[in-house]
Amino acid sequence: MKKTCICAGKFALDIIKKRTYPEGFVVGRNNKFVEELFKECIGNTCGNVATMLPYLGVQTFPIAHFDRTDQGLKLKSDLEHYGADTRFVQNTDKGGTTIFECVHKRDKKTGEWTRSNRQFSPGSHFPKRKNLRGRDEAPEFLANLDFTPDVYFFDSPESGFRVLAEGLRQKGTLVYFEPEGKDEASKLMDAIRRSDVIKFSDERFSNVDFCKDFTDKLFVQTMGSKGIRFSLCGGEWQTVAPVPNDNVVDTEGAGDWTTSQFIACLCEKDILSISRMTEQNIRECLEKASETASRSVSFLSSKGMIDEELKGHPVSQI
Repeated sequence: MKKTCICAGKFALDIIKKRTYPEGFVVGRNNKFVEELFKECIGNTCGNVATMLPYLGVQTFPIAHFDRTDQGLKLKSDLEHYGADTRFVQNTDKGGTTIFECVHKRDKKTGEWTRSNRQFSPGSHFPKRKNLRGRDEAPEFLANLDFTPDVYFFDSPESGFRVLAEGLRQKGTLVYFEPEGKDEASKLMDAIRRSDVIKFSDERFSNVDFCKDFTDKLFVQTMGSKGIRFSLCGGEWQTVAPVPNDNVVDTEGAGDWTTSQFIACLCEKDILSISRMTEQNIRECLEKASETASRSVSFLSSKGMIDEELKGHPVSQI
């Protein structure tokens, strides 16, 4: 029987564009370009994890309230396309849909390929999300939930998601928190307190002194070309070497692949509580996660590896 993961947090519709330069590219000049749409698909950390895990053998159950726009409907459709169970996904007039536009282009000063990003929502210059309310919606969700997931993943420390973390953790679910940025300190620390595994990058959290205050958790920090390091239950930081790749096309989804493969490995090895974790089995899972993340950067877009290997067919039909 497949392991299960409820996913809550930030979703977005990724609009990926790429510029070509039909007359060539000269550093320092205003080069003529053609901007072409490469792909539109669900993204953001939670959206990626919810759609990558089914490919890796873990059934996901995302929680989301999107609007009824074409973009909001596509978000739900994409979740289904990649194998997620959408029983907790709604499209309503009060829902929220965020669009993340990413343009791959050459840097005018260096000629190197780079990206420009912006977020907005249909009909607005600002992103729009509908979070689960902590005072009523989250408790109601827990009361009506008819199964206990093996893993709960969330990437936002908003009230409703923290309520779910506390409730599911009490039921024996492994709670995995991946903060996307430096949110309000009190919310962030409370989310960490209610979690078992906390993963973040050195770009977003360079100072890890706060980890010393928690001795019942696993902290994982990604460090780009320096690899990954982890600290289990207050132990010394252990480093996992990176896996090199000489064919880098797009690094956009590497961190989410690391997360997804790590969760899948924990499920496969049935390491679904802190008490079952050792530095050795965590190292093994992170090594596998690093290998998958390295392979993923040879494909354009966060789920390019899935699209290429499955030739666009839904995971649920494989």
